[in-house]
Amino acid sequence: MKTNWGLFGILMLLGTGLRGSTLIDFESPPAGLTPNNYIQGSPVVASAELTNQYEYLGVLFSTAGGAPYAALINLTGQAPSGVNGVGPVNSAGDVDYTQELDIFLVVPGTTTPAVTDMISIQGDEDPEPGNVFFSAYDVNGNLVTSGVQPDTAGGTYELSAAGIHEFRIYSASGTVAYDNLSFDTPAALSTSAPEPGTSGLLILGIAAIIGARLRTLLAGQHPA
Repeated sequence: MKTNWGLFGILMLLGTGLRGSTLIDFESPPAGLTPNNYIQGSPVVASAELTNQYEYLGVLFSTAGGAPYAALINLTGQAPSGVNGVGPVNSAGDVDYTQELDIFLVVPGTTTPAVTDMISIQGDEDPEPGNVFFSAYDVNGNLVTSGVQPDTAGGTYELSAAGIHEFRIYSASGTVAYDNLSFDTPAALSTSAPEPGTSGLLILGIAAIIGARLRTLLAGQHPA
């Protein structure tokens, strides 16, 4: 049977998502990146400074109000993925779980700002009483959405919304390290926006094309 590739392509575009999910478990870090001591107040060695090593996957790491980097940390069995996790670093260059871990989305392989619509991270396996606070911001620093959950063993802290560029997280107890960062592949910002009603008209147009082609196929005819 002859395949109508034009119709098939339209159906595939309507039914297939454009993004995939990325997971960073920190267990096999890029060359030159080695884990630091996990203890609060431990000086972070240069080889444990986590900044742009995962840029190729679309993320940069920092600490809000602290050092311009985070730290790869050996969690000695308290990491949900096995051994390694990530933690914030204060302005003195020490591991400091009272600070906010700060994660930025970029176009993979570049430092071009990008956005995603889902991001999550897990806490370590050693919970302490208190809540974990997490929030997402757009490229202009405006709050997009936020959440609060109790600190539980390996708890997952997830936000879903359009336009997430920055993700911050910290614990009230000042004890939580993190692991298993997951996010939908970041996309570059759109340089132009459709006029009001354009999206609806596009959908109606595609539906009309599909309907016409289906009628032609059912009638046993081939379109010109």
